[in-house]
Amino acid sequence: MTHDFVVNTENVNEYKFRVLTSGIDYKQYLRNPVVLYIHTRENKDEERGSEVVGRCIALKVKGTDLIATIEFDEEDPFAKKIAGKVERGFLKMTSIYADVVETSMDPELILEGQLYATVTKSKLVEISIVPIGGNDDALKLSKFGFDPVKLNKVNTNKTENMSNFKTIAIALALSADADESAIIQKFQTLKLDKEKAEAKVTELENKFTQLATEEGTELINKVVELGLLPEGLKAVQLSAYEADPAGQKVIMTKLITDKEAENKQSGNHTVIKNVVLNNKKPEGQEADAKETFDYLQRFDSVKLGKIKQDDPAKYAQLADDYEKGVRYAGK
Repeated sequence: MTHDFVVNTENVNEYKFRVLTSGIDYKQYLRNPVVLYIHTRENKDEERGSEVVGRCIALKVKGTDLIATIEFDEEDPFAKKIAGKVERGFLKMTSIYADVVETSMDPELILEGQLYATVTKSKLVEISIVPIGGNDDALKLSKFGFDPVKLNKVNTNKTENMSNFKTIAIALALSADADESAIIQKFQTLKLDKEKAEAKVTELENKFTQLATEEGTELINKVVELGLLPEGLKAVQLSAYEADPAGQKVIMTKLITDKEAENKQSGNHTVIKNVVLNNKKPEGQEADAKETFDYLQRFDSVKLGKIKQDDPAKYAQLADDYEKGVRYAGK
């Protein structure tokens, strides 16, 4: 017959201390996993039967609970009797017997209602079936045999603690007579606000980095498109931009602006040069290219001479336009 029992939790027990499940060493115990009744190691009452009523066949940790699977010795009359009471629901509690290895007075390990130090490390000696435990999962500690454990008291001076509470309460903008629970709640609220603020900062930093990367990529693509940066150096330039977004933005924006202005001016020169030297009309121009001084001079000198003779003003205008065009195209 086997039953599962929660043999330890990290709650504060009726003795006003607690034992951390994560600090219980049960390796040695599993080599001799005895289960007793009410921690009795010697029994002189033959009618009650042997001291050992069963054995622990498995221990597992679930969250902060230590759970034991116990098998009862049904060949022993007294053990069988105890097993029957467990089976029928008359006995439900267990208690561990452990040697204390380390304790802590760290405030972060002290829960509300706790008066003594937290047992952070212990060595499991035995598990007992008990009628009434110290709390929901009763614990009984030992150190060096049956000697009682003396744990340091958390609140040794009530007057001093009250003074400390008052100082802390005022520092937290609470009433000077605020109790412990109000102070703890305030700390929890501040901790939650801090976590929210840190999460918001991280979110904004990530968003800023993303926007900077997108803006930097757009500028770098433009620089590459204008022939100011080789395609193979885009990744290097992006790293430089992410390291100094403000500085790199100024530099690349200036490069882009200057290059676009240069390209625009070069484009205007090309248009004028084509008109003057190749007799090509700009888009939207209505004048006949054959009426230019350059064309008439090269292909119809007779007509040019006639214009000079019959219409000196037109001749002068054609010559002036030609001279201006050649001069502009040569810049």
